[in-house]
Amino acid sequence: MSKVAILVTIHEGDDGSAGCLEECQRQVDAVASEGKYTFSIFLNDAGEKGYQAVCEKASKEGADFFLWLDHDLSLDEGMLACLLENSEFLRHKAVITGTVARPDKSLLFGGRTRRGRLIEPDPIIPVPCHLFDLSIALVPEYVFSHIENPSDFFRRGLLNYGYGAKLAGAGVARMVAPGVLASTKRDPQIPSWKDPESSLKDKIIWLLRSLVK
Repeated sequence: MSKVAILVTIHEGDDGSAGCLEECQRQVDAVASEGKYTFSIFLNDAGEKGYQAVCEKASKEGADFFLWLDHDLSLDEGMLACLLENSEFLRHKAVITGTVARPDKSLLFGGRTRRGRLIEPDPIIPVPCHLFDLSIALVPEYVFSHIENPSDFFRRGLLNYGYGAKLAGAGVARMVAPGVLASTKRDPQIPSWKDPESSLKDKIIWLLRSLVK
């Protein structure tokens, strides 16, 4: 029986956290009843700074998978089953990222191209991506075993928006799960250096200005 550690990251504010955890637990109970997986939920209240610490904590309990979730998501009722089924299809050797949309259906988080642009998910099959967000991401332990320094997993590329550059270099597949798996009312302001629509010149200017502040 495989162990899944669900790592819920709490960002600024707490709107939606109770609803996300409640729906997550409901889906966990449904999947656990099939007898293939057991689940433990860990809360990360340090935002992005706490990613590595909460992952290390879960690793000590022998997790086979790490499922990252933002606390303020309204989860699709098939989210967990979709991630696990697609991971099984890919022999549990790929990161499976889930797409998150705004209430108006425009995409906010998910899989990204090399330049950081969001990828439209296919309604039926997983599709490859280069980078990804950790708003929803199922990561098998296999992934960390193929990185020379596992902490590199949590580093974004300087001019890219998303994780995954180190995995690409290690030959680890990154895939976008079918469909939109959650929505959120959060509308983060993306700085120029992270915005895939900004030119390289604008990104460099933003970085130089931030250094002299």
